[in-house]
Amino acid sequence: MSKKKEISINQADEVQFSTEKEYIEEIISKVENKKIYIDPRYQRRNSWTDANRLSFIDSIYKNMVSHSIILVNIGASYFISLQNKREKDAEYFKELMDQGYQYVSIDGNNRSQTMVRYKNGELGVSYSHDKDKSKFLKKKLSLATYSSMSLLQMHELGIKVNQGQPWNRQEQRNCINSKIADFIRDTSQKLDKITDFIKLKKSRMFDDEFLAMLLFYQTTGKGGDQKNWDSMYKDETGDLSNFGVIIKEWAKVIKENPTTKKFGKSFVYNLYIFISYLHKNNIFITKENYRNFLNIFHEQEILRSREKRALYKVNGEEKTWSLLCRTVTKNIDIKLEKIIQDFNPYLSTYTVQKDIKRSFSFTDKVDLWVRNEGIVRINGEVEGKWYKEGDTHQYINLLEALDGEKYVVDHVLPHKDGNKTILENGEITTREYNLWKSARIPSYVI
Repeated sequence: MSKKKEISINQADEVQFSTEKEYIEEIISKVENKKIYIDPRYQRRNSWTDANRLSFIDSIYKNMVSHSIILVNIGASYFISLQNKREKDAEYFKELMDQGYQYVSIDGNNRSQTMVRYKNGELGVSYSHDKDKSKFLKKKLSLATYSSMSLLQMHELGIKVNQGQPWNRQEQRNCINSKIADFIRDTSQKLDKITDFIKLKKSRMFDDEFLAMLLFYQTTGKGGDQKNWDSMYKDETGDLSNFGVIIKEWAKVIKENPTTKKFGKSFVYNLYIFISYLHKNNIFITKENYRNFLNIFHEQEILRSREKRALYKVNGEEKTWSLLCRTVTKNIDIKLEKIIQDFNPYLSTYTVQKDIKRSFSFTDKVDLWVRNEGIVRINGEVEGKWYKEGDTHQYINLLEALDGEKYVVDHVLPHKDGNKTILENGEITTREYNLWKSARIPSYVI
C-alpha cells in the first residue's frame, strides 16, 4: 500500500469570510450604483445564452439557486495591504475606493448581469404571478463576502471557485495583475469587431489568447507555448510599444475582409508575422491599398494551401504548406520566407519604404536657415483651408530658429508616405503651424 501524502496548510494562508442572504433588489442596486466592481480579471465573459439566463431567473423564483455570489471587501483589503506593505495591492484597492466601489466581485458576473437585465425588462420574458417583479426583487440570494484578501489570494480564489468548469490557461492569465494582462484585455476590447472575422471562441477568451500569441512573437520572434505565454504575463516582458503599432496595421488589413467568411487562425497569424517583418524593414502599406494587400495575400495563401507537393523540409521531414501551418506557432521562419518570396512582386505597388532617418538634425536646421536666408514659414494652405490670415513667411534670427519650443523642421511631403528626411523636403516652421498641417500635403507643393 502506498504511503499517504501529507499536505500542510499554513494558518497564515487562511482568509476570513461571512455568508448572508441579501435581497435581490439590494444586490442589483449595488451593481447599478457601482458599489460592486465586476473586475474582468476574475470574471468569465458574459457567455450565457438566453436559455441560461431564463433558467437562472426561473431558479430564483423557485428558490433553487445554490451558489453564492462571491465578493471581496475593498476597504478592508486596502488597509491590510498597507499594513503588510504590499504597494501594488494597495494601489489597486485605493483606485477602486476612489471611484466609490465597496466590493470586488470574484464570481457571479453572469448572474449579476442577468438579474439587472431581467429587472430592466431586457430578457423578453415575464411571469404571470409577478407582473411588476416585486416578488423577484424580494427574493434573497446568498453572498459570500471575504473581509480582506491580497491580489494573489484573489487570483487563487478565482481559480478555485471555477473548479466545476475550470478556467483555461488564458482565463487564468487574465486574472494575473500585470500590465500585459491589462494591455491584452484592453486591446481585445478595441479589436472586438476585428476578431469577429477570425474563427475563435470568444466566450472562453481564445481571442485574448491569440493576441497573447502575437505579442509573444513580436517580443521574441518565436511562437512559444502556454508556458511561455504564462511567463510573459507574470514577468511583464512583452514588447507593448511595437506590438501596439503593428496590431493596428494588422487590424486595418483584416477589416477589409470582402466576404462574410471567417479567417482561420493560421491565416491571420501568418499575416501578422509578415506585416511585422515589413515594419522592421520600414516598409508600410499605403492607406489606399489595405484591401488590395489583403486580397493578394489571401489569394496566395489559398494557392499555397492547395499545393499537394511536400515542398518544405522540417527536421528532415518534407511537409506541405497545410501541414506546415497546422501548428500555428511553429515553423515561423520557413513560412515567412515563402510569404516574402511570393509577395515580393507586389511590394512596390502596395507599400512604401520609409526613410530610416525620421527627424531632421540640429545641423539640418542650421543649413535650412542659411539656405533660406532666415526666412521661415508661419502660414500656409492645406486641403483648401488656410492656417490663419496674413503672411506666409517671416524672417527670424538663427538663435530664435534654434529654439525647439517655437520652431521645428517640417517634412513638406509627409514622411509617413515614404518621403525622405532631406533638406529638399524640409522647411523651418512654427510648432503651431506644423501641428495644424500634420501629415498632410500643403497646396503650395501640389
